[in-house]
Amino acid sequence: MRGEGTVAFVVPVEEELVPYRGLVDGLARVEACRPWEAYEGRVGGRRVVLVLSDCGPANAGAATERVLREFAPGLVLHGGAAGAHDPSLLPGDVVVGARYAILFPPEAQRRIEVNGRLVFRKGIRFRKDGARVHLPEARTTPFLLRLAVRAARRLAPEFGEWAAPGWPGTVPRREARVVAGLVGSTDVWTSDPARIAGLRALYGARCEDMESAWVAQVCALHDVPFLAVRVISNADAACRLGDADAPEAIAAAGRRAAAVLVAVARELRGTGAGGQRTSGGRSQPGV
Repeated sequence: MRGEGTVAFVVPVEEELVPYRGLVDGLARVEACRPWEAYEGRVGGRRVVLVLSDCGPANAGAATERVLREFAPGLVLHGGAAGAHDPSLLPGDVVVGARYAILFPPEAQRRIEVNGRLVFRKGIRFRKDGARVHLPEARTTPFLLRLAVRAARRLAPEFGEWAAPGWPGTVPRREARVVAGLVGSTDVWTSDPARIAGLRALYGARCEDMESAWVAQVCALHDVPFLAVRVISNADAACRLGDADAPEAIAAAGRRAAAVLVAVARELRGTGAGGQRTSGGRSQPGV
């Protein structure tokens, strides 16, 4: 039986883990989770566990599978930095994931016939209880989406203007915007403006990362609710972020994402970890 009061955070990289040290009470290393780097603490009296996955789909999926097996959380939260696909978004803006999709390249998405069978657009695919499952995308629960959007909008004024690298010099600085929508994931950092535009036209993603869809896939396999919050660290179509500036921008985006995700965990008091009011019943899966 899942520990519905426990919330797990899957954190991609070290720069994005650092903020949690000041946001989670009593954070301590969990040695039993080795070789993964995992931590345990409390947020608002609720038990939380964090696992540092490192970047990319294999790491994200494997770390999520391990944290589900080791801690049986009732909810998985995830987030960090992302690159903008929506041209209206700039560094510091917050994307709350309503949906999650793997961004296969446009040339791989044409409809083709193989052995007389039509093959459609690729998506999230896994095997469950002896059956193949194909999903065009994964989704979060409406409750978690509302909670995260509300938390992000409340925190946006506190974030202030973006001070890290990557802001286009022709655009006046402003407060962070908060949007909800599709978070797309790919195993490469897409920086070419034409490539970004092509993916945007195909998927309608607000942003791109390297983990969210694969974390969502593992959560869907196990019927565990999932939510990702991504903060724009680079809007390469508007202002190319240099390699030397990337760590600072990722760290700044990670601070904002962590603040929103911890606020979500804190506001879950009185509900099961998946977002349903506790009254003796189980919370419902959300992906």
